[in-house]
Amino acid sequence: MAKNDKHQSQIGWRTTKRERFSYFLGEIGRICEANVFIMFMSVFLIFQGIDLAAVAGVMLAVKIIDAFDDVVFGYFVDKWKVTEWKAFKKITGEGKYLPWFRLTFFLFPVFTIIFFLMPISLPMQGKLLWFAVLYLLYDLSYTLVEVPMNSLMVTLTDNLDERNFIIQTKTILGGAIVLPISIIWLALVSEYVGIPIKTVAIASSFIFFMLMLPLTRGVREHNIILANIDEKEAGHYSFKDMFNAVKTNKYLLILLISNVLINGLATGSAVGLFASYYLFGSSLILIIPIGISFVPVIIAQAQTAKLTQKFGKMRVILTTGMIGALIYSMIFFAGPNIIFASALLVLQALPGNVSNVAKGFILPDTIEYARYKTGKNCSGISFALNSFITKLSASLSASLGLFLLGLSSWVNITATDFADLKAQGIVQPQSALNVLWIVFALVRAIGTLLGVAVMFFYTLKDKDVELMTKCNAGEITRAECTVQLSRQY
Repeated sequence: MAKNDKHQSQIGWRTTKRERFSYFLGEIGRICEANVFIMFMSVFLIFQGIDLAAVAGVMLAVKIIDAFDDVVFGYFVDKWKVTEWKAFKKITGEGKYLPWFRLTFFLFPVFTIIFFLMPISLPMQGKLLWFAVLYLLYDLSYTLVEVPMNSLMVTLTDNLDERNFIIQTKTILGGAIVLPISIIWLALVSEYVGIPIKTVAIASSFIFFMLMLPLTRGVREHNIILANIDEKEAGHYSFKDMFNAVKTNKYLLILLISNVLINGLATGSAVGLFASYYLFGSSLILIIPIGISFVPVIIAQAQTAKLTQKFGKMRVILTTGMIGALIYSMIFFAGPNIIFASALLVLQALPGNVSNVAKGFILPDTIEYARYKTGKNCSGISFALNSFITKLSASLSASLGLFLLGLSSWVNITATDFADLKAQGIVQPQSALNVLWIVFALVRAIGTLLGVAVMFFYTLKDKDVELMTKCNAGEITRAECTVQLSRQY
């Protein structure tokens, strides 16, 4: 494709406006589909009256199996060329990662829908079995969608400015859509409207499936070939190569450890609706800080690329992370005061979202580093590991939050929504509410602080990544790259 294509907005960019729009639309559908599950899973299970300690145990067991699934799929995405499979050629089309998306994306909303069809009349063992099987299938379908979509960050373009634009824009659009949709979801299942969670989740899944459809045919990959490598080794990719790429990519491992600490200890997300209902008097009260911070968050996210260009990605991540940890600590020690908590949550939303966008920039950087060091296309396994960590973190935060509540004197609930809960008049003892506050605020503060501390070990420089990317794309030779790097890697 010519670089002066009239549909391209910048000289040197590889994708057209239509391709970027189709990708963004698909990303919105994927993020929203994942969010409806993450947002409602813990609440739905609590309303089903399932033993909280048993649920926590099942979650961790599923994650052990899921770890194996993710690694295997990541390996196959990098190794297999599904475009050569005659049985699926009409479906898969051209490309390296898009064919996988076209072949499997519909499973994501399908398994989400089946999960929320769990009958409330099932006995306890039946509910736990339903949860275990469908949670495992949901996790698998999550990987089948997320790995190809995120791997496109490497194969859509070799232009770093274009890549950062796509990453920043998809994050901004995702937040701009998810926040108001989350408010709508909360209102629908609240005690003021009373629509069952099952109904909201299933209807949403149909909508988000339609949003992902344009990506199947509206995008083309432009940076598939890895240059400056031994041609004899180009087509060879074994399990040993995969593990070597993972072992070599120490910067990816640092990022993943940081993310699992921050998001895995974000237990407040799992119990947020119950904290709002029992500690602040209404399941909708925490919509206030979300609504107030909506516009400032979008503005802050839009400035992330400029901030990272001026100060460097790591300086931005470390600074915003430390501010976030401080604010979460202040929320806990101030106690469940809605005015103070709302004000601090609004303040935390700004550095928190900037940090997330900046971390999105460095994930492809770690992959370019691994491609440069190993001479292998390892995007699939890298994003499979990231997918696993994302799901593991959500599972850990939910299972830890539920487990800690289960250790308290929490009264089990059987209801369809908060209107049903209010009608039943179920009250929790003060000891359970004290644990609920710890789960909501303190654990998250500790996780944020630990996650920031890990990132101090990330020393991959932005300028060196730019050189490695040019080398991988064949714009400069490996010898030219080595001479210009700031240090030996």
